[in-house]
Amino acid sequence: MPLISRSCIETIKEKINILDVVAQYVSLKRSGSSWKGLSPFNNEKSPSFYVLPDKNIFKCFSSGYAGDIFRFLQLKENLSFQEAIETLAHRFNISLEYETGSGPSKQSTSLKKELFEIHETASEIFHHYFLSNTDNGKFIQNYWKEDRKFSLEIAKEFSIGLAPPENNFLIQALLKKHRFSTEALKASGLFFAKENDFDTKRFIPRFRGRLMIPIQDIQGRIIAFAGRQLTITPQDDPTKEAKYINSPETPIFHKGKVLFGLDRARQHVEKEGFFILVEGQLDAIRCWEQGLKTAIAPQGTGITEQQLSTLRRYSSKVYSILDADNAGTKASLRILPLALKEKIDISFISLPKGSDPDDYLRKEGPEALKQKLNCGLSPMAFAVNAFLPTTSPPSPQEKVQILQQLFEIIIKCESLVIQEEYLLEICHLLNVNRQGIQIDFNHYKNTQKTFSKTTFTEKNPINSKEKLTTVEYQLLLIILDHENLALSLAQQINPEWITEDSMESRLLQRALNEIGEGLWQGRLGIDTLLETDDERNFIYSMLSEEFIFEEPLKTANTCLKILFTNFLDKKKKYIDEQIANNQNADPNNIRQLQQERITLRKLSQTPPLIKMTLQTY
Repeated sequence: MPLISRSCIETIKEKINILDVVAQYVSLKRSGSSWKGLSPFNNEKSPSFYVLPDKNIFKCFSSGYAGDIFRFLQLKENLSFQEAIETLAHRFNISLEYETGSGPSKQSTSLKKELFEIHETASEIFHHYFLSNTDNGKFIQNYWKEDRKFSLEIAKEFSIGLAPPENNFLIQALLKKHRFSTEALKASGLFFAKENDFDTKRFIPRFRGRLMIPIQDIQGRIIAFAGRQLTITPQDDPTKEAKYINSPETPIFHKGKVLFGLDRARQHVEKEGFFILVEGQLDAIRCWEQGLKTAIAPQGTGITEQQLSTLRRYSSKVYSILDADNAGTKASLRILPLALKEKIDISFISLPKGSDPDDYLRKEGPEALKQKLNCGLSPMAFAVNAFLPTTSPPSPQEKVQILQQLFEIIIKCESLVIQEEYLLEICHLLNVNRQGIQIDFNHYKNTQKTFSKTTFTEKNPINSKEKLTTVEYQLLLIILDHENLALSLAQQINPEWITEDSMESRLLQRALNEIGEGLWQGRLGIDTLLETDDERNFIYSMLSEEFIFEEPLKTANTCLKILFTNFLDKKKKYIDEQIANNQNADPNNIRQLQQERITLRKLSQTPPLIKMTLQTY
């Protein structure tokens, strides 16, 4: 099999964030600068699996596994190193470069890979049918342009489709294009099929006579569909009355993890500085059409912690523009405490009653909506408006009830400073005494503590600084973390000073050899040092730990001194043993050994030292 070039491997590691890889398999929550979740390799109740996005590595304490994006995929999908590289390159649309200039032979596909292909093919079938010159094609194009007021260009850009009303159209079209396995077709969620029925002729399509909107994951792969009811939806369709139906949960689609449009929006959020959260896919598409490129939407369910946590990786600012009805208000109130918990800076945009973002943008245009973004309601202002009675000013008792509801929201926020700001804002909004509200809030917090279960402070093993380390361990870490010191260390350290009696000693020796020969590539080339799985687990476990060297140059010199002194002490001990065991030997030999000992003692007074200028350090 042709080898993938080293430069290509490095490019893949630089371009792909490990969170985007791991999030497909593990539900993660932020834990300081790292993320944690249940081990994907062992069954466990308490999370011991950590991801460090700044280092692009993972560490699993329950299994002992640690590594980078390739190692994770190797372990999770049972792939070889090269297969893991090729899989990631395909997922993230990165071109591969081979040493021999030729590509690999075709690999057998996993179920998930086949599911991706089925959804891609189904999308092509639906989209082609949408654009066809058939009666149904003309109907849906007219509906899209006249009823929904979208252009055909937008339909092409989002691969909008039409599910044929016939029972056997989709299955026949899929099997005509590819020989998909029955197992994958059943698992795709595109068909209704009895558990033990493997006859594809009896598979009934889930979507018939519906406008089809492809749902894509963060990498832009089609993983599901949303189907909108039409007048041509068959009467015998069991979901006929549902305005929208979505794909069910499958091995590649989990509703609570996916946000429609995020694959596009994340490419523009750095420039805009915020996300726009809307209720439906067509709302998000309308925003995109009108130049609001950071619009996203949940998948027919309420927003989840994981979805907000995913957004937080790209931007902490979110404008929520949900429908201006009771359902929209309730949905916003459900989002609010989750947003505060995930440290999302959320504002709420109020639309005219009875309208949604799609309607509003069609009637008023993007500039009107942008103006609304500038005067969005703060979390407390929105919540107070939602809780206040509409017929008359609130009574003292109603204010107390409103405060209890607000306290339930505020307590989700971990920042005491923000809690104080919210309480102050509530004072002005409800015209209540600042001291009184603080007393009530403190009482509420104490009540919550009384009724909550006993909790224990969790120690994040990733950030533990109590681990005892050897000099070789610290030198290896300095070489990996501070490349400007690596060459100087290699020039100062004599290979004889290192005894290969430990994992870190052997790896340090190899790293120094690489540096000395001009082959060192830093962390990107760490894999070239590793020969066994134990070494991979060791080196990536080491890299996952937070060892902060406040003065790395000073630490390096201290380690050099200890390494050098330990070497001299061993030699002195050997000489002392020789003298003790050879008292009757030739006096000249004894004097020579004693002179060697004196020389060693003098050498210990001048340990090796790295000197670096401010310009080079």
